[in-house]
Amino acid sequence: MAKSKAVQFRAQISQDIDFIVRAIIPFKDAGRDWSISDVAVEALIEWLQKPENRELVEVHNILEGLERRGLTTNIYDSNPEDDES
Repeated sequence: MAKSKAVQFRAQISQDIDFIVRAIIPFKDAGRDWSISDVAVEALIEWLQKPENRELVEVHNILEGLERRGLTTNIYDSNPEDDES
């Protein structure tokens, strides 16, 4: 299946969180340059992987809805970073 295009996600955060995130990004050493968007995506994936949120996804058949739209996800795989391009 073709890789889906990225969409914009907007959120407001407090100044203290903004300061900490912007301060730590330059120190994050994972073999790539990190952006605020990268941090937000990582945080949202971790939130979706929490057992209570994953249960909601399963109970409400949200992955089936995703597939009906021609989309897939690997966030529930054992190591989703392996599949990132």
